[in-house]
Amino acid sequence: MTNTWPLARGSVPEREAFALAATVLLTLSAGDAVPNTITWWGAAAVWALEGAWGVSVVVRARPPLTRTPRALWLFLAWCLVSVLWSHWRPATLASTVAQVLCALVAFAIASTLTWRRILDAMSLAFRWVLGLSLLFEAVVAVVVRHPIAPIWTDYGDRDIPDAFYFSRAELFTGGRIQGLPGNANLLAMVALLAAIVVAVQLAEGRMRRMRAIGWLVVAVLVTALTRSSTVLVAAFVVLVVLALALGMRRVPTERRAPRYGAIVLGLVVVFVGVVLAKDSLVAVLGRSSDLTGRGTIWKAVWGLIEQHPVLGFGWIGYWWPDIPLLAHLAPRNGVTYLQAHDAALDVWMQTGLVGLVLFAVYVVTTLSRSWAGATRVGFGPDLAPRPFDAVGLFPLLVVVALLVQAIAESRLLYQGNWVLFALLAIKSRIVLVTEEPPSVGDGPRTPIAKRAFRWAANP
Repeated sequence: MTNTWPLARGSVPEREAFALAATVLLTLSAGDAVPNTITWWGAAAVWALEGAWGVSVVVRARPPLTRTPRALWLFLAWCLVSVLWSHWRPATLASTVAQVLCALVAFAIASTLTWRRILDAMSLAFRWVLGLSLLFEAVVAVVVRHPIAPIWTDYGDRDIPDAFYFSRAELFTGGRIQGLPGNANLLAMVALLAAIVVAVQLAEGRMRRMRAIGWLVVAVLVTALTRSSTVLVAAFVVLVVLALALGMRRVPTERRAPRYGAIVLGLVVVFVGVVLAKDSLVAVLGRSSDLTGRGTIWKAVWGLIEQHPVLGFGWIGYWWPDIPLLAHLAPRNGVTYLQAHDAALDVWMQTGLVGLVLFAVYVVTTLSRSWAGATRVGFGPDLAPRPFDAVGLFPLLVVVALLVQAIAESRLLYQGNWVLFALLAIKSRIVLVTEEPPSVGDGPRTPIAKRAFRWAANP
């Protein structure tokens, strides 16, 4: 089967494009599972091969760059320019090359797959990560029966901080499981993303009801076993945004301005309330007033920002552990944290105020296009309004989930989150969901989908 996407001048088999998307999203969503099993050098080789595969798809498909987000490429260009004043020039150059390569892979996927096939690829990858994570934790808990470190490491007789373990064998102890990503918070985010895409597939009729319900149960179970406060907050925000998007769709376009004003006012009130009741909310979530050490890290990063507020120290993405300034910036309980635990602070520290503005434009424009895709009424070739499709919601919900996580984690700047966000940013710039020509069999095919979205389809 050959892809006939109209903006691509060449052609790439749809099966190959789907395999690329699923493979990249799977390996990157698995997080540290790859380096923990085959070393960082082996992981680098795997990621390089995937990058080369993505570049080959771009070369053969020859899609134009004209309808891609300029803010993304301007931000990457600024990261490259920061080599001139970088405090870690080799790392800046290597990291920028990696960022550009990841963006090209995202471009390859976005320009060769439809929205629904991207949805299917995300679902496949995330479900594999969840299933294999539970299997992995079960083997460690039942067979191994003790925590395991990354396979290639040897710590000798010294004490190992909990954060260094690949798995702490806590599936049946009441502790937080880490799964393939090797981190409870990252595994919980995969569970949230899986729940979003599987729910949309169920509503679209792209997955059988019992199978979808089963995977939703798995996602909820993993979320419960990880007990990630960040992801619980993200899930709540996603539900609120879902309700707002469905409600806004029922409002005629000419009457939406007052509703948007009310939403902005509500956001201001919520923000003020969160600031005033921060300590109480943190206590409810079971975290310390320092947000599990994040306050200390933010303070240390802010100290660096004050030294070079306009240009920054130079792009690096994920902090390299052999750079003393970063490796010893904010150690906690014997663990060296190699990120600012906030994407905005990380970007500001690395690329200065200029880079922060470019990155903010990239984020805001992606969010706005995702909102438009979820709320705008689409029209067919005959200029008749198209029925509401649930697939229009998933880019918005995924973007919102990633942005909420970015407040407490810097993952938006590298690896899976960077590729996923770039994929949605580029695809929404190429074509909104409401503007993409429907394919045969793409619409809702089950009674549950028709019932669930009849309300939103008839504003």
